[in-house]
Order: sequence, then C-alpha cells, then structure tokens
Amino acid sequence: MGTPPSANVHWMVRLNYRNRSLSFMLMLSVLCLHLLDHQPGLLIWALLGLQFLVYPHVLYRLVARRKAMLRAEIRCMLLDAVLLGCWTAVLGFPLWISFALLISVHVNLTVFRGMRGLLQCACASLCGIAFGLWGVGMQLSPETNLQATVACILALSLYLLAVSNSAYLRSRSLRRTREQLRQSGRQLQQKLTEIHDLQIQLRELAHRDPLTGLYNRRHLDSELARILGEEPLAPALSLLLIDIDHFKRINDQFGHQAGDQVLARLAGVLTSHCRKDDVICRYGGEEFVIIMPEVAPALAQQRAERIREAFAGMEVRLLQRRLKVTLSIGLAGYPGHALTAEGLFRCADQALYQAKAAGRNRTIIWQAEPLTEADTSLGTPRTT
Repeated sequence: MGTPPSANVHWMVRLNYRNRSLSFMLMLSVLCLHLLDHQPGLLIWALLGLQFLVYPHVLYRLVARRKAMLRAEIRCMLLDAVLLGCWTAVLGFPLWISFALLISVHVNLTVFRGMRGLLQCACASLCGIAFGLWGVGMQLSPETNLQATVACILALSLYLLAVSNSAYLRSRSLRRTREQLRQSGRQLQQKLTEIHDLQIQLRELAHRDPLTGLYNRRHLDSELARILGEEPLAPALSLLLIDIDHFKRINDQFGHQAGDQVLARLAGVLTSHCRKDDVICRYGGEEFVIIMPEVAPALAQQRAERIREAFAGMEVRLLQRRLKVTLSIGLAGYPGHALTAEGLFRCADQALYQAKAAGRNRTIIWQAEPLTEADTSLGTPRTT
C-alpha cells in the first residue's frame, strides 16, 4: 500500500516529517564528528544510519496510512523522545549533543501540545535514558571536540529557526484563513440580506397588481381575514366595492391600452384620496376594493363621494378624444351589515348592483330594505 498524496496527509504530519528529516540529518553530521574520536563499532554506525536517515521516512509512511493521523503522530513524537533519550545514555551524555537532542524533541512536543506535551516528553526521555543505561551501563563522557560542538550549535540553531519559520508560516496561514472566513462571512451576510430583501420584494410582488401597483385580491383576502380575525377586538370598518362604468365599451371602442390607462388613472385617484391605514386593492378587471378600518359607513360614503367626484371630473385622453369616465360604488360596513368577509362582499356587491340599476355614477350604502327614490338619488346620475 503506497503513501497517500501529501494533500491528504494531516498538515502536522507533513510539517513534522520535514522538521524531523532536517534535524535528524543535521544531528547525524554532529554525531559523526563526535564519534570519530571514539571509534565506535560497526553496530553503532548501522544503528545511527537507521535512526537518523531511514527512521524519519519509515515513520512518515506508517503514519500517513493511519486514519487517526494526528494521534499516531503524537505517539511518534513520544517515540522520538524515547529513542533520543536512549542515544544520550549510550553516547555517555555528551553535554552539547545531549542538550541539542533533548531540547529539540521537547520544543517540538511543546509547540503542539503545550505543557502537557512537555511533561509527556520529559517522561518519555527519562524512559529512553533508563533503557540506554540498562543496555550499556553508566558511562559519563560529557566532553565534545570543538568541531562537534560548533556543528551542534549550528544544527540546533538551524532546527530552532526552522521550527520558528514553520510557526510563522502556520500563523500567517491561519490569519489568512480567518480573514477569508471573515470576508466570506461578510459576503454571506450580504447575500442573506439580498435574499431577504428579494423575498420581501417577491412577497410584495405576489400581493401587488402589476398594472396599477395596488394590492391584489390575494392580499385583500388575507388582510380582511386578519382584521376580522381580531374579534371581539376587531375595529369597525367599511368596505367599498368600486366599478368603472361602461368599462367594456371603453375596451371595445378604444382598445385595451386605453382601458389600462383608465385603470392606472383610477389607481392614482384612489391612492391620493385614501389614508395610510386604508387597504386599496384591484379586485379584478375594472373592480376595485377599499377597506377603511375604523370608519363608519356614513363617513365612508362621504369619502367615497369625493373619490367618485374626483374621478368623474378628470378627462382621459383616448385616441385624440377626451372622455369622462364615472364610477359606481357599493358600500357595506362591519359589524352593522355583516360579520364575515363573505357577508361584507355580498352586501357591497348588492349595493353596487343597486347603484348600477339606479343609473350608475353614484355611491350606495347597503340596506336591508328596498331603496326609495331619495336613497338612490345620491350622486348625479349620468346616462352614457
């Protein structure tokens, strides 16, 4: 089974592999300079080669295959401490070399595991020293020649600089990652805000009539249900059902664009004559509905008359002709006329029918009793 691609290997394993390979090669050169004066046997040279040349690469391949790479690498670092502790005892505790071997492995574990790693490394090193003493006995040879001492100082300095540079690169990478995350977070927040605004716009469009910009029937139904659903705290309200007189004739004679122009002009009149709390909707075709919360039918009738008169007083220019268009309005109130939305619409529709039957261009409040001639005289009838 081959070694996984480096991209799939934990960054700590890759970092330690580089540092271990570099530091072990440097320490091997130091040990060679030191051992030239002692002329050790072939076994020591062979073990040195295995430990400082082969061992780092074998260790990397073994760890890279493990699923729990981080845990395996920590164990390998502790194994480093055991083996290097053993070498210090076998070599007779040469002062500079022992210091370099032990401090390097302690620094490495402290970088990754803090004080816990330092204590674990100290215990592992002591175990390695004890094992070395058990194998070769107590030998004390703290002196090193000048060449080995200088090489040891250089090797330790290079190792510490390499560790510092690795820490710097890692810190810079983390800063970049944090900055990218913050930037991504800001972009995500901006996108969420845009999505939220878009959702509001879509909801608004779903409740708006595209031609007039007024609310549509869907919004009317939900708003009326909300208001009437507040019983027994629901306020009194008036509902106006408005119809453009002879609208079909306008469409047939002047075309649908002319009809759209009339609808848009009426929407402007309704908007300018209604309060902020009033709900203005295009109910369908040439019919419009206004909900006037907290307005009694008598007052609503006065306001409806102002709307009717304002629209009747306007001239609509259609195909080089000036045309006056009128409105018929049916009005019903809650709770005096009906207690449900369906009942209100039924009453307002009946009142609108009565306004049409009485000659159009007028406002009529729904009444349970048949209307007298005086009742139907509200507004100025106009025959078209």
